[in-house]
Amino acid sequence: MKIKLLIALLLVSNPFFAQTTIERLTINSEHIDETRTLKIALPSEYENSTKKYPIILILDDGLLFSPTTAIVNQLSNTSRMPESIVVSLSSGEKHRNHFAPNLYNNHRDRMYNYGNHQEEFIKFLELELLPLLEKKYRTTHFKTFIGFSPSSAIGLHTLLTKPNLFQAYICFAAANIIGDGYSKDERLIEKLETLYSQDKIEQSYLYIVSGSKDADSQPYINTNIRDFNEKLSKFDSENIRTSANLIQGEGHTDVILPGLLTAFDFLFPKEKWMVDYIDLIEKEGTAKNNISSFYQKLSDEYKFEIYPNADRLYSMSCLKNIGRRLLGTKKTDEAIEIYQYWVELYPSSHLAHYSLGLTYEQNNDNSKAITAFEKAYDLALLQKSNDSKTYKEAINKLTK
Repeated sequence: MKIKLLIALLLVSNPFFAQTTIERLTINSEHIDETRTLKIALPSEYENSTKKYPIILILDDGLLFSPTTAIVNQLSNTSRMPESIVVSLSSGEKHRNHFAPNLYNNHRDRMYNYGNHQEEFIKFLELELLPLLEKKYRTTHFKTFIGFSPSSAIGLHTLLTKPNLFQAYICFAAANIIGDGYSKDERLIEKLETLYSQDKIEQSYLYIVSGSKDADSQPYINTNIRDFNEKLSKFDSENIRTSANLIQGEGHTDVILPGLLTAFDFLFPKEKWMVDYIDLIEKEGTAKNNISSFYQKLSDEYKFEIYPNADRLYSMSCLKNIGRRLLGTKKTDEAIEIYQYWVELYPSSHLAHYSLGLTYEQNNDNSKAITAFEKAYDLALLQKSNDSKTYKEAINKLTK
């Protein structure tokens, strides 16, 4: 209950969410013979930055888009995961079951009665949807697939047949599915075991989660989770991580909210991601080098560029606030370097240029300060920001 209340509050009260840009694209697919709408949630400072972002693709728009966007924003804004582009796919005339593999239910001794058009859907993802996103947006190679129940089956089939199309999979209400297979007495667990035993996968994170109420009516789910973890954990390495989890007290759809939190903590463990910049700047070396080294280590592990946060509420662990801290401790040169880095990452951020200007001013370099203030002023005017008045005053102060 506490987790659900927290997420509900995040959805309505966090100021970051009002700044998130939601775009819509239409895609006419030859492979699934449908027109679909994509909803794209961009990080709040996307337009001001030069950064590239990982993609999180959601197949269940109405069920998953809002909570996923809210949690991704909250975790990324507090440096618990990378800022990401969240994409959801609208429903079409064909039910999602139409594109799911028609697996065999070993415990009910019958087929799922799904459509078995998964190969068409994978071609749609690989040849149409992902190329469209990569062409239109600044993206990294790291892509996460999120599915629920039938769309989790699509995700698992995609992993088995195109193991490098996505780097991470979050499969909700799927602990029953992994115990079924393409034919009677066959399980996806063993199919995945075979996949991971081969040298085909460049990078893979797989998280399976169900609610305990599903296991109450389907007790074999407990066996599936145990077997999954026992058989696949032996493949865990720098590039491969797997986990199946049962969340107590949650039902079939209720598992989504707490499941998103546990899933992202699985992908981006807090013990690796949480950082105190004050500790970093007190170590030997410059502030920028120490902060960059921390994120370079993460970048090397995840195989895409990960950057520090430019701004955070109530925290020193961001470029803006740590720069102020450096100024307050008379480390002006290091503050200048931090703010130059901020401008490099966010060249269209008027606040970044203004902050750099203030640092130059404190360093008695008025010529560079004026240049930075003028850039901030021009950007603020272009973006129709009221901060332009403050920047104009800063220019006037130095040019009298």
